[in-house]
Amino acid sequence: MRQRGLSLALLAGSVNAGCVNLRPPPTPVATNVAGDAPTPVWSSRAGRRFSSPLVHRDDLLYGGSIDRKVYAVDLGSGEIRWAKRLSGMLLGGVLVNDETVFAATSRPEGRVYALRRSDGSQLWHTPTGPIGAPLALVEGLLVAENQRGEVLGLQPRTGAIVWRRRVGVSRIAAAPAGDGGLLVATTDSLVRLTVTDGKVTHRMASPGTIVSPWVPFAGNLVAGTTDSQLVSINPRAVQHNWSVRVDAPVLGSPAALGDTLFLATRLGSLYRIVPDSPPVARRLVVLDWPVTTPVSILNRQIILGGADGTIRALRTDGRELWRVRIWRPVEIGPVPTSDGLVAIGGNGDLHRYRQ
Repeated sequence: MRQRGLSLALLAGSVNAGCVNLRPPPTPVATNVAGDAPTPVWSSRAGRRFSSPLVHRDDLLYGGSIDRKVYAVDLGSGEIRWAKRLSGMLLGGVLVNDETVFAATSRPEGRVYALRRSDGSQLWHTPTGPIGAPLALVEGLLVAENQRGEVLGLQPRTGAIVWRRRVGVSRIAAAPAGDGGLLVATTDSLVRLTVTDGKVTHRMASPGTIVSPWVPFAGNLVAGTTDSQLVSINPRAVQHNWSVRVDAPVLGSPAALGDTLFLATRLGSLYRIVPDSPPVARRLVVLDWPVTTPVSILNRQIILGGADGTIRALRTDGRELWRVRIWRPVEIGPVPTSDGLVAIGGNGDLHRYRQ
C-alpha cells in the first residue's frame, strides 16, 4: 500500500512538473475595446520563440527560433514549408538575399550558415565563434559579429572569411556607412571599417549604449540609447549630428513616416520627433503598458506590441485605433504583407491578419 501511495505521489509530481511550462492561450480582446481590428486569416506555430528579424519574400516568411531551427512558413496557409536544424541557438534572426537564407548560431557552436531558400538545404557553413548580433549584407559582403568582439567579413557565395577585425562586442547588425564603409556600434564606441579589408578608418565614443538596429533617416542613421536618448549619426564621418532626450530608455528602433520620427520608450511613452534645428521631441501619449517592440508603421498607423501580448495600432496623434492579443510577450514588430501583416508572438506563434 505504501508503494502504491509513493507511486501516486511520484505520478502527481511528474504531472505537476510537466504542467509548469504549460502556457494558457491568450484571452481574446473584448469586442468593446478591439476597435476596427484587422481580420484574422490564420494562426500557426513554428518552433518555440523567434528572434528578430523575420523576413518576407514572395509567398514565404523566414525566421529563426530558439529551438535551433530556421523555418519557412507559407503565407497563404500558415503551413511550414521546411525547417532546418542548425548546430546552436539562433539569436539574430535571418537574412535573405536572392535565393539564399543566411543564419548564424551562438553557443555551443558559433557558425554562419547559408541555406537554399527553396528547400532549406545547406549550401555552406563557416565556424566564426558564437555570433552575438544579426548578420548584415553591406556592398556584397556578409558581415558577422561574434561575442569575442570580432567583426568578420565573409564571401556570401562560399562562406570564406575575407577579413577579421577585433573592435569590441556589438549586439546590433552592422550598418552601411557609404563610400565603401560599414558602421559597428560596440558597447562604448562607434567604429567605421572598410568593406574591402576591415581597416578601421574612424572611431568615436558612443553617445550612449545602442541595443536596437540603426534606422536610415535623411541620409544619416538614427537609433535609441539605454540612457534615454535618440541620436543621429553621420556614418561617413562618424560624427554626432544631434540628440534628443526622452523619459526612459529607448530599447526598440524608431520608425520614420515622411520627415517625422516616432519612438516609444520603455515606460510606454510615444514620442513624435521633428528634426528641426534643434530637433524637438513631443510626447503624444503615455500608455499604461510597457512597450516591448520597435515602432512599426503600416498604412500610416503606428503599431506597438506589449509584454502583455497585446498589439495596438495608434493614429499619428496617439489615439488608439485597434488592438489584438496573441501569445505574450510580443518582442518582434509585425511583418507587413501585401494586404495586412503577420504578428509574431512569444511562443513560436504566427498570426496573419488582413486589413
